[in-house]
Amino acid sequence: MDRLMAAAIYPLEGGVSYGYHALIPAAAEAWGLPVSGCTTSEPQRILDALAEGKLVVAIMAEGHFTSSGHFIVLRGVKDGQIMVADPASYKRSEQLWDLSIILNEASRRAGAGGPFWIIG
Repeated sequence: MDRLMAAAIYPLEGGVSYGYHALIPAAAEAWGLPVSGCTTSEPQRILDALAEGKLVVAIMAEGHFTSSGHFIVLRGVKDGQIMVADPASYKRSEQLWDLSIILNEASRRAGAGGPFWIIG
């Protein structure tokens, strides 16, 4: 856990600090899981990763999922829509979502390779 906290508090390589956004790739790496950042301009990478059974962590900005900032997990595709795991809402976790909503509401200020991180 010390390594995870360090990722959130101390600057990363190149002197840039991304705060708590860095926890996602640091946690995946600490558990030995492959992780790669993904931007809003790469929707096909997100769909491909989900089709391969990978999870995608997303940091969301204000919108359907949050009024400030919030992590959700994209967990699959069903009927062309995205299944999410939202730790703040069972109701939102049961809904299917258009990828365009998720892309439009993803944080534009994300660091550490985000606002999406493909795990697996």
